[in-house]
Amino acid sequence: MTNWRLWVGGIATSLIILIALIGPILAPYEKDYVEPTGYYYNGPDDFGFHASPYPPSKEHLLGTDEWGYDILTLLLYGAKYTVFVGIGVALFRIFIGGALGIWFGLSLSKKKKTNSVFGLLGSIPAFLIIYFLLIGITINSPLSVMELVTLQSILMILLGFPGVYAAIYSKTSELAKEEYITATKALGAGKIRIMRKHILPHLKGTLLAMFIKEIILVLTLIGQLGVFNLFLGGTILRLHGPPVYISISRDWAGLIGQWRSFIYDFQWILFFPLLAFILMLFSFYILSRGIELKQKTTLQKFPHI
Repeated sequence: MTNWRLWVGGIATSLIILIALIGPILAPYEKDYVEPTGYYYNGPDDFGFHASPYPPSKEHLLGTDEWGYDILTLLLYGAKYTVFVGIGVALFRIFIGGALGIWFGLSLSKKKKTNSVFGLLGSIPAFLIIYFLLIGITINSPLSVMELVTLQSILMILLGFPGVYAAIYSKTSELAKEEYITATKALGAGKIRIMRKHILPHLKGTLLAMFIKEIILVLTLIGQLGVFNLFLGGTILRLHGPPVYISISRDWAGLIGQWRSFIYDFQWILFFPLLAFILMLFSFYILSRGIELKQKTTLQKFPHI
């Protein structure tokens, strides 16, 4: 049976990455373009005053927000922050957690010490730590967008890799008990060679599946922080009148958090970034399921792998 999940997920995620790469080129307007507000007169029976937010139309396919910014333009400009931070943080989690998990998985004598340290880190909710550490830094911050993105990414990496470590450590420690690994050690092979020649080929499919799942976890964390006004790349807080939180980078989770009050009226303002974010998560989920199915099929055909 054709693994349609792998094909559909692969195509969908490729399109999302492509949009993140060339989003500003596809944008119908400049990032700072604001649809003007004013009176119009097209005849005695067609006159009045038009003001944002504007609903979806030929001029603005997804409509505008309350200030007249084109929603499609903002989504295309902000895609790169959401997509590439999710992928980048997940990649570093897999690299650091995977490398440490394999290394210490081959050193069974250090089991208690390393597991207690990384177990403690992995048991702390990442959302709470990041929120309380960055709430005073991210809002109206003197740091640039890239500096804040880097700081937020580092925290997400540090708080996320212990989970990867625990999973890879468990698999590696089981593999280390296999006879061919024991024989390889007896012949004098070092850890680096065993990792490269024996462990990594065996865990390749597992690491790939975990990588996609980590992307989903990172994006979910970014979404949770966005709902609480901790936006990727920084938050502007305006206090003239009711408090207004604005995403500087226009990342998709930030736009959802910024526009969540429009759930009751002008729903298109919230609907389109929410739809884009959900479709992105669903694409990565379908891809992860496809990879898992392929890995399971491979193990059934070749149980020695």
